[in-house]
Amino acid sequence: MWFKRLADGLAPSLTRRVLLALLLAFALIWLVLVGREYHESRSSESRRQVLWRVTDLLSVTLSPGGMEHNRQALQTSDRLFNASRRINVAAKVEIDYPGDLLISARTRQGERIYASPGAPATPLPARDLNKGVVQLKGRAYRVAERLYPAGYLTVFEPLIPDEEVLPFLTRQYIAPLVIAFSLILLPLWLAISRGLLPLRRLADYLNRRASDDFSPLSMSLPYRELKPIVQALDQLLRRSRDSIARERAIVQDAAHEMRTPLAVISTQAHALAREEDAEARQQNLAALEQAVARHSHLVQQLLRLAALEGVESERRQQVDLVEVTRNALIGLSPRAEEKGMELELDSPDGLLASLALVSFLSIVDNLLSNAVAYGRAGGRVRVRLAAADGRIELAVADDGPGIAVDDQPHLFERFYRGKAASVPGSGLGLAIVWQAVRAQGGRIRMTEGLEGRGVAFHVSLPWLSPS
Repeated sequence: MWFKRLADGLAPSLTRRVLLALLLAFALIWLVLVGREYHESRSSESRRQVLWRVTDLLSVTLSPGGMEHNRQALQTSDRLFNASRRINVAAKVEIDYPGDLLISARTRQGERIYASPGAPATPLPARDLNKGVVQLKGRAYRVAERLYPAGYLTVFEPLIPDEEVLPFLTRQYIAPLVIAFSLILLPLWLAISRGLLPLRRLADYLNRRASDDFSPLSMSLPYRELKPIVQALDQLLRRSRDSIARERAIVQDAAHEMRTPLAVISTQAHALAREEDAEARQQNLAALEQAVARHSHLVQQLLRLAALEGVESERRQQVDLVEVTRNALIGLSPRAEEKGMELELDSPDGLLASLALVSFLSIVDNLLSNAVAYGRAGGRVRVRLAAADGRIELAVADDGPGIAVDDQPHLFERFYRGKAASVPGSGLGLAIVWQAVRAQGGRIRMTEGLEGRGVAFHVSLPWLSPS
């Protein structure tokens, strides 16, 4: 039991994914802020600007005259400024106190006015001032010097080492971001939980439905983003409902169609068993074989139709379509000769393509069989095969009686046979053709046949040339 709870807890979760994304966003914000602060803290120009502002602030205490007054003012400013710095800076950075600012002042003539303890007693060379960083008693200082009416004022700021700055910068943003994350986390979690609640209700609703209930969903989800789910489920239910209806129809139609040959087989078998006359027995045997052949053909057609409607698509293979079509015509030649019909093939010498061979054979065989069966005695059947615009074009045309207008809308329905049909058949040939064409992503249409008579079926299939 505990293992199942652990597996459920570790299963992919949308809520956990959103929260982890939020946590990652805050981590990136923290890294960007730390990086920006670190860059600014290490930028000499940025820190020098700050130091210059401090220098300008201290220059307010200087006056053009009165050296003793300036000395006392700078001494007082030194004590107050660094006392404030010890309180604020040290408490802020939470590291060892980096040290006091050092102040040095002299007149324009170079006479010393004031110098903090540790500040250089003599003016710095110009090259050191240009560098902006100097070494005083083994420690690095950032330096800024300004010229005022009262003289020169130089301020030294001790540098904080990287090993002390970086830990401080990483810590100073943690607390604010943790507080912000906590404040955002609660409303976000509530929004996600309430947002997923309609999906849980939908799951419960589907679980309560009967297994044979394919009616549209009567549940409406409140959020616009979730409505496509209900629409997709309704479409799935509709397709399932239609599929089950088709399966029931084909079972009923198949049972109806099989009754006739089975009844003939039963009758002829009984007659054959009781018949003593040799000639009559031969007639009964011929009728029995014909009924068995019709029943076998019907079963084969049903199996082929079921295979075409299956989920798994047929594997494509490289074939010469001209050779395949020519062999189909040769197979139908005896039946055509019995009716005095002429079979024609209009095609190139060879046409290699990669397609589903069995499906293509089903198309050719059924169209040719229908053309020979329903064409007029002494008539013609012409097959045209070509490649154009990246597609295989197949046309089977005859000059027979054609198809009645009332029958044309139902041509590709299972077990449908025209009202004037005089040839025995199962009514599955064109249904198989339509399904085979659709399975390969093709198109089929019907037009007039040869010389304005009969009927012609035009099939267009995607052509994948062999590599």
